[in-house]
Amino acid sequence: MLTGIGFRRNSQHHLTATILITVALASTALGPKAASATNGAQFIGFSAESTALGGAGLVAVADTSAINMNPAALSLITGSRFDFTPVYLQPLLHHQDMFGNDRDGQNDPFVLGNLGFATRPASMPRLTIGAGVFSQGGFGTDQPRLNTAFGTVDDASSFLRYVKFSVAASYEVVPDKLSIGIAPYLGYSDVSLRLFPATSFPAAGFLGLDIRDRCARNGGLGGLGDSCPSDVVFGVKVGAMYKVSKWLTVGASYTSPVRFNYTGGEATVNLTGLGLGRVNYDARVAGFKWPQQVDVSFAARPTEQLLVALTTSWINWATINTVRVTASNPSNALAPPEVNYDIPFNWKDQVVVAFGLAYTAISDEAIKDRLILRFGYNFSNNQVPDETLSPLAPLIIQHHLSGGFGLRLTERWSFDSAVLYALKNTVTYTNPSLPFGSNATESASGYFVSNTLSYRF
Repeated sequence: MLTGIGFRRNSQHHLTATILITVALASTALGPKAASATNGAQFIGFSAESTALGGAGLVAVADTSAINMNPAALSLITGSRFDFTPVYLQPLLHHQDMFGNDRDGQNDPFVLGNLGFATRPASMPRLTIGAGVFSQGGFGTDQPRLNTAFGTVDDASSFLRYVKFSVAASYEVVPDKLSIGIAPYLGYSDVSLRLFPATSFPAAGFLGLDIRDRCARNGGLGGLGDSCPSDVVFGVKVGAMYKVSKWLTVGASYTSPVRFNYTGGEATVNLTGLGLGRVNYDARVAGFKWPQQVDVSFAARPTEQLLVALTTSWINWATINTVRVTASNPSNALAPPEVNYDIPFNWKDQVVVAFGLAYTAISDEAIKDRLILRFGYNFSNNQVPDETLSPLAPLIIQHHLSGGFGLRLTERWSFDSAVLYALKNTVTYTNPSLPFGSNATESASGYFVSNTLSYRF
């Protein structure tokens, strides 16, 4: 049964509907249709090389993904380079519950991308600067025509994307030994949510909600802002990298938290049960945060051909407790002036362990690293408690396997490719805040294909 839901009218005829529903909002506070190839809501790699290493190469990957992973590692770049990384993301989701739902989600793929440039000025050989645009993360689902606890057949979907523009600088405090880096960034995020929009049961405290989903269209490439609530945030990433010996490098990085206050959106609240039909409102979302993060990394070269990389990370997802969706300024003067939906997350912190291997298979006099083979493994604990899990945010993946290659085409051009596969995880849960009954089940898996084309000059 749907519990913990109520509404009331005050002396100013103000109606507040408090609906305790777990929704994972996130590249989504309310999710892309993807819940795979991520640590929580965050993507694991930001170039094909970093993805193939399972996200482990924070002090080993000499490309512009360092801007978004550990800016101190920009010092690994010599000269100038440009990287373009298109990404294909395919979620594989399944939901089952006591109301007869036993079906896959609408598992459409998503198209993402990263772009970066870095250069080492000839006049300042210790300094490397760069800039890039990165698909930081997101999540969500699309579950059409679900049987509901109210006897209706209705839709549920969510979408959230988070994109960052970063500038970065790395400085070699001790040449070829110690580097420090900083990368301030501007972030953009938008959200949408469709929660049983055709259902209206005010006696039970449920009013269907439809936040416009135009930003989720075209594989997640819908227009920015549009009718979805959105926000712009500022943050910073800092890092350090130290070469202990010829064969061992260590490093650490820190990412500041940001808080989203999504505004400027449109929503429809189903007030049919009150005799008012569907009423348009302005929509805003508050309480979703992108957490602070700490990474510690190691990279070893036991031989000239072999790289071994290890990264451990702490991601402070426990900062997300309750998210409030507010619908205000109705188009119908008889409608409640404001409707609020309080959504409990109560997430846990996440510890990530990433391990990567790279082996130079072909090397010649003209080009040292003609062909490199890469492998990776990434583990993270499930940060979503069973009591707040839902089919709208099955971010329950724990194990990832990755692999790929790097091909140096010429002295200037190179091509890297990677596949990251999220192993299937299934969780049976009872969420007292959702109308899916006891012992509902979510299954999630998927894969992430990343290709990077690079030019050095």
